Amino acid sequence: MTKPLTVQLIDEDEIIEIAYDLFLEGAMTNLEPADQVIFALQFEECGAAEIVPLTSHWQSIIQPEFNLENFSEVIIGLAQSADEDINDIFARVLISRNPAVPFHHILWKR
Repeated sequence: MTKPLTVQLIDEDEIIEIAYDLFLEGAMTNLEPADQVIFALQFEECGAAEIVPLTSHWQSIIQPEFNLENFSEVIIGLAQSADEDINDIFARVLISRNPAVPFHHILWKR
């Protein structure tokens, strides 16, 4: 009898790191110049990237065969202070936590 293969999902800290790297790769192309400057000047002091509960709009963006249970949504942006939630979101990153099925999609600030 064969055991079903269980896939070790990527942990949350690594998902945040991957999402931030993807954000940096595309920020110059996808953000307005003013937003690029604001983000660069303020990220050190009040920038953040965090996993949030998946929002429902992703299902209309991605292919139906993707199982959203194996995905995380990471928001990247600025907060008023270190103790507050991110209130100026520069990107929402949907990213697969399954290393065997790599996928990501970014919704950029407009």
